[in-house]
Amino acid sequence: MKSFYFQVILLLIAGFQLNAQDQKSEFRQALEAIDGVEVVKEVRVSQHFTEAYELRFTQAVDHNYPGGAQFTQRMFIGHAGYDRPMVLSTSGYTAGRLGGAEPASLLKANLIRVEHRYFGESVPDPLVWDNLTVWQSATDHHEIVQAFKTLYKNKWLSTGHSKDGQTAIQFKAIYPDDIDVAIPYVAPLNLCKVDPRIYDFLENVGTEAERKKVFEYQIALFEKKDEIMPFVKRQAKARKWTFTMGIERGYDLGVLEFPFAMWQYGQVKPLDLPGMEASAEDLLKPFNQVNALFFFSEPGIVGYLSHYYQAMNEMGYYGYDIEPYQKYLPDTVDITWDFTLTPYGLDTTFNPNTLKFLHDFVQNRGDNMLYIYGEYDTWTATGVTKITGPADALVMIQPKGYHGSRIMTFPEDQRAKIFATLGRWLGMEVPQK
Repeated sequence: MKSFYFQVILLLIAGFQLNAQDQKSEFRQALEAIDGVEVVKEVRVSQHFTEAYELRFTQAVDHNYPGGAQFTQRMFIGHAGYDRPMVLSTSGYTAGRLGGAEPASLLKANLIRVEHRYFGESVPDPLVWDNLTVWQSATDHHEIVQAFKTLYKNKWLSTGHSKDGQTAIQFKAIYPDDIDVAIPYVAPLNLCKVDPRIYDFLENVGTEAERKKVFEYQIALFEKKDEIMPFVKRQAKARKWTFTMGIERGYDLGVLEFPFAMWQYGQVKPLDLPGMEASAEDLLKPFNQVNALFFFSEPGIVGYLSHYYQAMNEMGYYGYDIEPYQKYLPDTVDITWDFTLTPYGLDTTFNPNTLKFLHDFVQNRGDNMLYIYGEYDTWTATGVTKITGPADALVMIQPKGYHGSRIMTFPEDQRAKIFATLGRWLGMEVPQK
């Protein structure tokens, strides 16, 4: 009798499994039919999408040897229709959800969000740092685009914000025929390992009164360091922030970082900054608002270690001009972000050729590229803010904008220019909201 019941249960389970298979949408079945794609799970639908999924895509660790070691790259897809354009959102970091992308919203397009190699859940094992390059990353995206163009045959766009936007520029430059239009937002394109344009920007951004106030605030943070440090240490202990470099060194670097971080997002108004007369607690409030200390903690550095490796190896970054603060620091030369790599045994020799190639492409061959920046955003200092070559590209800088500048944050007349240009490149009408 027990055997009979067991057989019945097995038949019921098999029936449920067949029914579940039958209930899979045609779109999900189409995804599962793509070589290299694993559907992890369905995710919550938002915006204009009808279905959305978390995926894994199998990639070569080294694309020079496609038959060698492999890893899986995390990605997400939001489906709006095969007849709609596709937007590829190229993350420069971890990507744990589908999220939103302005071009996808504007065009009611499909969306693929890809986590960058060596971040989040897209890390090869064993980790070989030599394979974290601009070319390897671009080839990841090339493989994805080629695979998904079997489903999506309309126009393709790429986009990203900040380092995500850097990644979009790099992909377009290395595989220019994969994507019809690229829209990098607030994306730096450095000149060298330590781009000096940052210093000039910080010396001229805003008004003279605002810049003076920022500098006086930094000096107050240095002068009152002994009073402030007990509060800083309690805060770090509560948040479980440890410091390989020592918390006092982390604090000093945070003070140097403050103007960059403040102007980047604009969450603190310069003229509202406290001065030397303020208490230690009041002085700390703006410092904490821009999260200046976290970047130099162990969790802050480890979480971005792959980013710093890329910056110091190939992509460039910024540094700190120590001259105005020399009396408060032990340093004798300007500070570079190599300090993030040293505790983890990473050493790099900067390769300038990648940036030379990218700058040449942007100016001379980078057609159908829309660059969005904010006037007050520190990263605009190293952005693509002018096209001097024959490339058919458009640069738009939002007046008084910050790192959150988007197409829809521009004045109406400037938005009209953007929509008209996108429409010309895509050969379709771009709805103006």
